[in-house]
Amino acid sequence: MPVIDQNEIRQVILNLARNGLEAMESGGTLTIGTTAEKGEIILYVKDEGPGLKPEFIDKIGTPFFTTKEKGTGLGLAVCYSIAARHKAKLEFESSFRGTTFKMRFREHKEE
Repeated sequence: MPVIDQNEIRQVILNLARNGLEAMESGGTLTIGTTAEKGEIILYVKDEGPGLKPEFIDKIGTPFFTTKEKGTGLGLAVCYSIAARHKAKLEFESSFRGTTFKMRFREHKEE
């Protein structure tokens, strides 16, 4: 059975939640949850911020890239690294209605 490091997954949730909350300067709802689809377990963090600017899309997750005045640009890079260690895939979708990050784990079936 695959081993999940709960502290690392907690770090992913904290980083994504912090980013989502900071994106919603005018308020909104932050949703954190899990779901299963097509043999995957998905952890998601969804915000209702203004979405990512198109010119930033290709830079998301790049170490030291930040859109924040006091950001380090390491939060999402750490999230991508943790996802890779867990053989998971971290992806996002963004529009003017908000951004959703999804961490996809392959479902493990007991035999």
